[in-house]
Amino acid sequence: MTESSGTPQRVTCVQIEANVDDLDPRIWPHVIDALLAGGAHDAWITPIVMKKGRPAFTLGALCAPVDLDAIRSVVFAETTTIGIREWDVIKHVLPRSVESVAVGDHQLATKVAWVDGEIVNRSIEWDDVVRVGAALGLTPKAVLAAAVAAAAAEGQA
Repeated sequence: MTESSGTPQRVTCVQIEANVDDLDPRIWPHVIDALLAGGAHDAWITPIVMKKGRPAFTLGALCAPVDLDAIRSVVFAETTTIGIREWDVIKHVLPRSVESVAVGDHQLATKVAWVDGEIVNRSIEWDDVVRVGAALGLTPKAVLAAAVAAAAAEGQA
């Protein structure tokens, strides 16, 4: 296991938002994927109610300032919004490493986050959970439990 140490890194990012009330909801997964592919650190939608009681979503994304033009272009090209709000935010990022654990003969990636040399978070890569479950004929719930147990046994707890 590769141990990381240190304290959270302070990073300046830009958060953007747009309210959208007229987009076919089946398009949202594509929008999120396009934002992430375009350089967004994170992207999400939040259900809201707009004027006149209209159901809608607020699209949010977080990106580096250098990627803002590309992210803005994705939002305008892939959604029906006609306006975007944006502001600078400070993000505190934990040092992290990518480890792996085995379930059966299959490897799953785990993201491990550190503060001052101590593990504070661990996350099993979900796509690997689904892949290994399909390969072994197990439910994702069973694979996730086995992967968490294997990580704990290897000191990634």
